[in-house]
Amino acid sequence: MKKQKKELLVIGAGNIGRGVIGGLFYESGYHLYLYDIMAERMEQLKKQGTYLIERVGAEEKRRVLVKGFDVLDCSDEKDLVLHMEQVDLIACCVYEGAFESIAQNLAQAIKVRSRENAGNFNILLCVNALGAPDFFEKRLGELLKGDEEALAYLKEKTGICQVMVGMAAMPSSKELMEEDPFAVTTKLDGHIGIDAEAFKGEFPEAEQVGKSVKAKAQIYRKVYTGNMKHCMTAFLGKAKGCTYIADTYDDPWIDDFISGAFYEAEEAVSREYGFTEEERKEWVDFIMNAPKNRNLKDEIRRVAAGPKGKLSRGNRFTGPALLCMKHHILPYYLAKGIAYGFLYRDEEEPESIEITDYVKEHGIREAIMKYCGLLPDEWELLDLIGAQYQEALKQR
Repeated sequence: MKKQKKELLVIGAGNIGRGVIGGLFYESGYHLYLYDIMAERMEQLKKQGTYLIERVGAEEKRRVLVKGFDVLDCSDEKDLVLHMEQVDLIACCVYEGAFESIAQNLAQAIKVRSRENAGNFNILLCVNALGAPDFFEKRLGELLKGDEEALAYLKEKTGICQVMVGMAAMPSSKELMEEDPFAVTTKLDGHIGIDAEAFKGEFPEAEQVGKSVKAKAQIYRKVYTGNMKHCMTAFLGKAKGCTYIADTYDDPWIDDFISGAFYEAEEAVSREYGFTEEERKEWVDFIMNAPKNRNLKDEIRRVAAGPKGKLSRGNRFTGPALLCMKHHILPYYLAKGIAYGFLYRDEEEPESIEITDYVKEHGIREAIMKYCGLLPDEWELLDLIGAQYQEALKQR
């Protein structure tokens, strides 16, 4: 069997792309190819030739100097497609808005790879967008329609793999950024899990990188419980005047509310996707009993950014709340999280200004329907969120 090349093409070279995914594979001996649409910034990174990763734990810190990587020509997509044709392992660390463009580039590369009888081709979707593998499977099938050779390669040799990114990344401190403008700060612990069922061929060997089962279900659990809890902490922390997530750790009011929301969502997700008691216990322990890392200066502003998406139907608050209603679970605390999302206002966050201004002009019920996507016949959840909003106003 041909030994897999230790190469990784990272599309989206932000904190997750170059800091978490790129960093873990680099430390395990992989050569990195970095691509990002920020062409000018990537040209600066190419000239610099290195970047720092500061990995922060509860008790220690460790630095990694990443070097020897290649930065692709980002002025257009030709170099990207060329490397897709040649590199067998790709990590997509982008927002949902880039999916269509990436799918079109992948389709071009798959046509070439199929003609050249290339080996297995694995695409790691390191994204929180729900249903990402389904999108790429369907869209690539559409783009390759009529090309039987390419379709066969897609089916038999292409792995479209959901990735569970269980390691936080965030902007670095001012001091670290002065030392290296491309530095990334990540957690020291944590791991990433790659969909074992979808992956084709020899599984990559990398520290803190493992196999994940039920990956499509797990991404819903991650977003609906873990990401929801993190964002709710930010909404509540802002209401308490906190600046960093770590500032909320000793607040029993916040802890009570986020714990309540977590267990509501976890119960609903487990009923929906059939997680076993053992799987549930492991997840609860991973999320709820992890040591609090007070060394990470994770800004509330960063965590709460883009509240329109976070409050939208199917996303990390309204999604699990609707799932609770489906399974006859009262989403009392989830509704409270949504309510504080409508109270969240940051004068440097345009979406939060839009939302709070809309509430002021049109009322909370209209705002819930607009931003959470709830329908008039979903009145029970509408009423519950509205009541929690009024209660939250009294607490201000």
